[in-house]
Amino acid sequence: MRRTFAICRTGFSGLSYAKTFKTHAVTYSLPTARHASSACWNCQKLGKHMICAECGCLQDVDNSTNYFSLLNFPVKFSLQTPELTQRFRQLQAQVHPDKYSNKTVREQTNSADWSSLVNKAYKTLSVPLERGQYMLQLEGEQMPQDNSALNATFLMAMMERNEEVEEASDSDALDKLSAQLSQEQEAKAQKLTAQFEANDLAAIKQTLVEMKYLQSIQSSIKKKQQQLMSS
Repeated sequence: MRRTFAICRTGFSGLSYAKTFKTHAVTYSLPTARHASSACWNCQKLGKHMICAECGCLQDVDNSTNYFSLLNFPVKFSLQTPELTQRFRQLQAQVHPDKYSNKTVREQTNSADWSSLVNKAYKTLSVPLERGQYMLQLEGEQMPQDNSALNATFLMAMMERNEEVEEASDSDALDKLSAQLSQEQEAKAQKLTAQFEANDLAAIKQTLVEMKYLQSIQSSIKKKQQQLMSS
């Protein structure tokens, strides 16, 4: 019996996801995505590409796909944010649901799934704290569930800053404290670059926990500023 299947036209000219394409004068190679099955669900052609090289159909999403590979970056803490944003936008443009509104139900579902995964990958890698925690996960490591990674001096300083936020009566003082915290977050992100290169997991965990504390105080500042504005 002769087997037939639908040819999917994606506007991608049947180009394999692993090949290069050019957008806004920037050329780079998109990563090959891993799938539960190595065969295209539509034409059964073997391969592990996001878009089938044979029929052009958008493949099923693999939620275990490495975020760095998805956005075509090496697995390292240091990265260029503008380049990350550019690659995110280019990749998102290829899988956005608007492109698949007239496609098969399966491709529409796949488009929504890929778009969601690309968004999640970008949000994770674009924030140093989230990126660091994700890299720990890739190493099979967990963040500490207590304060054992912190010293008493740091914890005392955090308590004092929380008190500053609670006692603040104007936005100027909060803005000043917020700026200080942002500078400290940037400094700790720079420390993480060296710590990840040295694969110093203990130091990495300590720095990440410290960054979480700083982030918590920054959130408290935003809430307090909202309270002051509404009072």
